[in-house]
Amino acid sequence: MKKVLLCAFVLLSFILLNGCKKQDIFLTADDVTNNTFLIKRDGSIYAAIVEDFDKSYYNLSELNEFVAKEVDAYNKKVGSEEVTIESLELKNGKVVLILRYSKMAHYSEFNNMPAAYFGAGTQNVALELPSQYVDAKKNVAVDKDTAMKNSKNKVLVLYEPYEIVVEGDIKFHSENAKLLGSNKVSSMNEEMTVVIYRP
Repeated sequence: MKKVLLCAFVLLSFILLNGCKKQDIFLTADDVTNNTFLIKRDGSIYAAIVEDFDKSYYNLSELNEFVAKEVDAYNKKVGSEEVTIESLELKNGKVVLILRYSKMAHYSEFNNMPAAYFGAGTQNVALELPSQYVDAKKNVAVDKDTAMKNSKNKVLVLYEPYEIVVEGDIKFHSENAKLLGSNKVSSMNEEMTVVIYRP
């Protein structure tokens, strides 16, 4: 009887531990229909760009060669492999390019685009962040102090129109973003979009 109870306890513990495991998210060309920005728990980034590719003179291998040269030149400049091509595929008349960046600084520098990623408790951030946010759970406006209060949360700042996906739960977002799910928002334009989430 003790062995049966012990086995049942071990099995239940295993199920509970696996049930609590946080889900890893990946981007593939098959899943992406819009420009998509995924930030992983470790701070690495997957950015997918989707563009029309329906002219007869477009050449996928030439595009692949061009992107590979840009990535290689950047990695040589910084002295290590910080940007990689995950995939470049043609899907339904559109080209889908997915690049991986080791961290936000490389995404920002490679694309020559301002962007930021930091802990919510970080002091003296060199950005003028919005004063109002939307509470993702309650759908009500809150002030910056309320949104930034929990130091366990991460803050993502982008200036590009993307579907933004996080490995975690979105707690607050800037008013110019549209909540699409517990871990996804849509940024509408090139104004500052802020997402505050718990990894």
